[in-house]
Amino acid sequence: MPTGSSNSTDHSAKTDRQGFELAEYRFGPLLHPTPATKSAWTNYSINRLQTMKKYRAVLPVSRKDPEDGSEEDDDDGWDSEIEDWLGDSVKACVSRIEKEMNLEVGTLQKCIVILWDCTDLYDSQPRTTDNIVRIYSPTTPMYIDVHFRYHCRSRWSEVEWFYALGYKIQHRPRATVCDARAFKEELVEGAPPPDLHTRNGWQNICWGYFDESNGNYGKKWRRVELAKMELYEEGVMDVYETLFGELERPAETDSEAMLAYRRSLVRGIRLLLAAAGISYEVACTDEENDKRPPLLMLEGHRDTWVGRGIRNACGIRLARDAEEEREGAQERRKEAKGSNNSYDDFEHDEHHRSEDDDSDYGF
Repeated sequence: MPTGSSNSTDHSAKTDRQGFELAEYRFGPLLHPTPATKSAWTNYSINRLQTMKKYRAVLPVSRKDPEDGSEEDDDDGWDSEIEDWLGDSVKACVSRIEKEMNLEVGTLQKCIVILWDCTDLYDSQPRTTDNIVRIYSPTTPMYIDVHFRYHCRSRWSEVEWFYALGYKIQHRPRATVCDARAFKEELVEGAPPPDLHTRNGWQNICWGYFDESNGNYGKKWRRVELAKMELYEEGVMDVYETLFGELERPAETDSEAMLAYRRSLVRGIRLLLAAAGISYEVACTDEENDKRPPLLMLEGHRDTWVGRGIRNACGIRLARDAEEEREGAQERRKEAKGSNNSYDDFEHDEHHRSEDDDSDYGF
């Protein structure tokens, strides 16, 4: 459901500041801001101010006006006594990224607004969540919306599981308040996970689910995982440059600088996940390991294909990736085939595999 208060006011009317000056005054210090037109920064500022007022900012901003000594507090109207899994998770996940980037605490957290949050908890863990968050760039007059739909529930003889994670970049924000309900018209409601983020500028990050077709239910149920990572290099660059500005690519011969460059790209994608309450640490060297989120299942088997897919899209291919990819594909085929199961022809089924794909993961 939409979160926060329904009231919104044009905060720009309280000051003569415009353009970058307004953005820096309200949200500064900005992080290495990039040049943009006065109207772009003004529209960004009004959009961010009004959206933070109407919905739930992860870290509300207080700003004292030196001209009259008054202090404005963007109270989001949220009852702090209510269990807030999403808000708490976002703060925890994003604060880790802030620490990695050597940023002051709150630099990125204050950029995030929760627009929609329908979460059902079971024993303090999310059983179902449907949330939309907005990340206002601390560097450019742009923002990214992130949508995460997730369900995981154990039954007597099977596990219900599906999710879809997608994003939409807004390069030219309007000077208007956000309407969270309008997102329902943008998304492909009622569609299976692969199709949820496929129109109106939305793009898939990844999705997954246990297939229940071909009689795969009840006592015969097996973990037939269908999933895919849909990030690609150009999209990864768009995400990073929207959030943090242009990133200069070093010479290929400078291995240390190139690793730092690719780590930055990975961190940009991790911030999208973190804004949706997903903590996923992605290995960027052979000495590191992928670390899944503790309370959310993004992969149906042992194979950490999400972490591998993120780093591969960012140009990192570890020595172990090929072998882990083969082992993961083998595990999925073995589980899908089972015994006396209509999935026995799984590895020949074009619905699950194409001729030039070793799995349905797309990497």
